[in-house]
Amino acid sequence: MPDATQDPTIRLFAFGTGWGVPFETSGPFPLKLATWLRMAEIPYEFEEENNPSKGPKGKVPWIEQGTVHMGDSSLIIEHLAARHGVDLDDHLDGAQRARAVAVQRMLEEHFHQCFEHQLFLGRGGEERMAEFASALPIPLRWIVPTVMKRALAKQLHARGMGRHAPEVIVQQGIEDLDALSELIGEGPYALGDRPSSLDACVFGFLGVSVYVEGDNPLFQHGASLENLVGYCERMRARYFPETLTPLEDSESSPTPEPSGPEPTPRVAAS
Repeated sequence: MPDATQDPTIRLFAFGTGWGVPFETSGPFPLKLATWLRMAEIPYEFEEENNPSKGPKGKVPWIEQGTVHMGDSSLIIEHLAARHGVDLDDHLDGAQRARAVAVQRMLEEHFHQCFEHQLFLGRGGEERMAEFASALPIPLRWIVPTVMKRALAKQLHARGMGRHAPEVIVQQGIEDLDALSELIGEGPYALGDRPSSLDACVFGFLGVSVYVEGDNPLFQHGASLENLVGYCERMRARYFPETLTPLEDSESSPTPEPSGPEPTPRVAAS
């Protein structure tokens, strides 16, 4: 296996943050990838890029590392896991691996549509779209909101979700969150006592949902599920500690878990 320690630093390109999300990006797939990189202890540099057409697949996230330009979070993770000899799932049994596939598909193929619809086409969507566009140069900030809303509505209609009434979309998203809440239960991580690669995906979607400001019913429901919020706070404390409010600044804030269970053993690169 090549010596990955000699590789150039990974540059992660993704949407910037917004609407109250406390992480460097407010995109679920970018946050998934950033979380996995931190779980795998692979250094990266974050590059805010709100124009997905610049990426190799015309969407975010993507990475650049020397001559490697790669898009799609799952393909990037697969590539980097092989390159660095990382296996965050070596402790999982067959049933857990099957559950991981099912949960990932639910979040990435179904909940993602509910999330996108409510983020920009649901309650508070106009304000969030305006906030997103404000980061763009003139005249794009005047044009993008209308073009993006039309494109998103057309895409969601083609996939089927956009054919439903808004209240149906909200309800289906709520059902996804409720199912995830039942599956996680009171466990510290998505599949039990030790983190796995599924946690990168779960946190990627929950992290950009439960912290969204405003009174959107889908995101408010996620924030009302105590075990999901507790899960997010544990993941923040372990992998994104810089996003936590210092205790001295908020006496009412709970003391975060400083490090969680021992990190998952990594296969050494040869």
